[in-house]
Amino acid sequence: MSLLFYDDSPVFGGHEVMTLAGLDAVLRASSEPTVFLAAAANTKLLERLHQLAATHPHLTVESLPWHSSKLEAARNLALPTRTRTLARRFKQLTPAPTLIIAVQGNIEHSSLALRAARHAGITCASYLPVPHTNRQMGAKLGAARDRFCTPILKLPDAWITITDEMARMLTKRGATAPVHIVYNGIDTDRFHPGDSTEARKSLNLPNDKTLLGIVGRIEFTQKQQHLLVEAVASSPTLRHACHLVFAGDGPDSPALENLLASHAIPASPLPWCDTAPLYQALDALVIPSRYEGLPLVMLEALATGTSVFGSDRDGMIDLLPPERRFNPDHPESLATILSQWITNGQPGPSPDLVTRVRETMSLSAFGRSFSSTILQIAR
Repeated sequence: MSLLFYDDSPVFGGHEVMTLAGLDAVLRASSEPTVFLAAAANTKLLERLHQLAATHPHLTVESLPWHSSKLEAARNLALPTRTRTLARRFKQLTPAPTLIIAVQGNIEHSSLALRAARHAGITCASYLPVPHTNRQMGAKLGAARDRFCTPILKLPDAWITITDEMARMLTKRGATAPVHIVYNGIDTDRFHPGDSTEARKSLNLPNDKTLLGIVGRIEFTQKQQHLLVEAVASSPTLRHACHLVFAGDGPDSPALENLLASHAIPASPLPWCDTAPLYQALDALVIPSRYEGLPLVMLEALATGTSVFGSDRDGMIDLLPPERRFNPDHPESLATILSQWITNGQPGPSPDLVTRVRETMSLSAFGRSFSSTILQIAR
């Protein structure tokens, strides 16, 4: 038996973080030869892979001279030689791979590997956290691109996704191969309850306000930070009680600053930082995203014992109770549940939910689940 992982995304994101953790678990559980093909453009991923290879000599790392594009599905159909070229590369490997795992941030990323595996007659699986359509994600020409993506859903022999809601979405979109669920995992030794006053002091945050925070790339199309600002601006109760915290940066950072200034909402912009004390400082984390998989920030905050409010979508549906979810298209929906929460004394997450996250969504639990799933499919 031998394994081949393939990731042609040029961007290093949360899915790559989980893939590396899962790969490490696989390498610890099995001494079978393993190859990882990664885009040369993704230098951070290649750096981490070479670090793993230094520890696990049965891992071989190779770079790809190409990477996926926004029109990847259409490009692969228009250029069939790409599929044949990659299929030949698969067949030239010694030993030949028993299973190819395509690491797909979305349905188009790494879809070339699924086509090439089919062409080469090698069993393939997709590790896909976000099975949303391009149209759902607000992509340009989304509906047109989705027509090219539909055939991809028939290519894998197995799917690995990250929540029950994502599994349902895959089936609804037409996937017929078995779907395995492997929840994301976080470092529960690092994310735990702590002294809120000390955490606020270390981050220079006010101690006399309800702190509502968003952690992540500042980008309105998906992450929708503007919804929290609009929700607070619409409610005198929230405007008086709350101070907003935005940790991260991104293309819409200037737009966010202008929005906060125009509404005169008190806020603290923070650069990318150690989020462990930040979760301890916050009264609540807010995730107003248009779409997500199973957000690591949600798991990290819950493991800390911090309240989380999220869009009524995706992995948030699987974990958060109805009173902690809101319609992300309507800021007034978020304003309503935040006002009720403050009126009720700002209760934290249920102890059962915190326990569930800490016990079943830790890094060790993820590693066991991921490695056993990969080896089960391969065998």
